[in-house]
Amino acid sequence: MSETLIKAENISKSFGDLKVLCDISFTLERGQVLSILGPSGSGKSTLLRIVTQLETADRGTISFSGETLFRDNGEKAVYASGQTARKIGLKTGLVFQNFNLFPHFTVLRNITEAQVAVLKRDKKEAEDRAYALLKKLALEDKAKAYPCQLSGGQKQRVSIARALAMDPEVLFFDEPTSALDPELTREVLNVIRQLSEEKMTMAVVTHEMEFAKAISDHAIFMEGGYIIEEGDRDTIFVNPEKERTRQFIHSMS
Repeated sequence: MSETLIKAENISKSFGDLKVLCDISFTLERGQVLSILGPSGSGKSTLLRIVTQLETADRGTISFSGETLFRDNGEKAVYASGQTARKIGLKTGLVFQNFNLFPHFTVLRNITEAQVAVLKRDKKEAEDRAYALLKKLALEDKAKAYPCQLSGGQKQRVSIARALAMDPEVLFFDEPTSALDPELTREVLNVIRQLSEEKMTMAVVTHEMEFAKAISDHAIFMEGGYIIEEGDRDTIFVNPEKERTRQFIHSMS
């Protein structure tokens, strides 16, 4: 029986007069991969930022494993207490398109810093977790290197290791290959594919259509802040109902 990890209902967000998200609803089941597709400016990144608490919603409701992060009271989104929000925040991890590594920290410290500061792990436990992830991602020889000494693909794999080190229940990717050339893109996509095979619950914003088709259980196509179409992998990538979805998938393939 499937378990709903995230349930979002009618999320809306504006920046001044600009409506960025309009009544966005979706669910994410444990072990599923959700792809979020759409042209630039469609609201995809803002949606991820709201779900991971880097941005606040104006309206709507969202819950994680039954715990409510914010709820619509008929006028606005009312957020849970700080303690509840922090607890929910620990269930999510976000991998950014531009890596966001600390340039003055080694790879090892980039992965251990939050484990020690936030999860209160002792240094050895944090380092053991970091080394295990670096080995898994074929980066075990880079532990003492600094980000400036890494390729773009290596930096992104370190970012993934850093997110995984916090043991999130859901991992979010915001166009993780947009800053990479094709060869390095393959490195990162192979890691995400491996995580999908391990049944890591993920939501991925991407323009890599063939990759998204290969790993997705469910997909959302957004434009202008709205969900234009959603459905399972075959519905969206093979036989979409909406002409705009067909146009976009074809243009990006």
